[in-house]
Amino acid sequence: MPNRSIPPYHNLQQLLLVFLLIGLSLDSRCHAAMLEGQVVGILSGDRITLRPADGNYREIKLSGIRIPTRDQNMKKIAQRHLNMLLAGRFVSVEYNTLSARGVILGTVLHGGSDMALRMLSDGLAVTTNHPRLQPSRLRRYEQAEATARARGLGFWQKLR
Repeated sequence: MPNRSIPPYHNLQQLLLVFLLIGLSLDSRCHAAMLEGQVVGILSGDRITLRPADGNYREIKLSGIRIPTRDQNMKKIAQRHLNMLLAGRFVSVEYNTLSARGVILGTVLHGGSDMALRMLSDGLAVTTNHPRLQPSRLRRYEQAEATARARGLGFWQKLR
């Protein structure tokens, strides 16, 4: 009788995980996935906790921005501002990237508005270039940051 070895993907969960990772590593022109749910936590000025309809909580990182870490007080202000904008609200998240820790990196939309763009426009975030960020979106983000900087909004008050 031939010796049959067990295939490396002996259960369906491992196989699905492999397909998910392959799908996420494909070219950025692939279609983004959409997730909708209620914001149940604000972890920082650029991270939220979302509860979709399936009830599984997910951590979401707003794509294309970061909160500078040099000033702890401003970090708290950015977090409070995002809390004011999103706490308890229902949002849509367009994404095609999942971090190694399982954090979804995506565009958070509320009422059709891009929340990362809002944080940049209010001067409470800075633009960061991620390889999967659309060039047109990156340009809008950079323009919003430059406008907030020129007007001395948010983080840029002190530098004016």
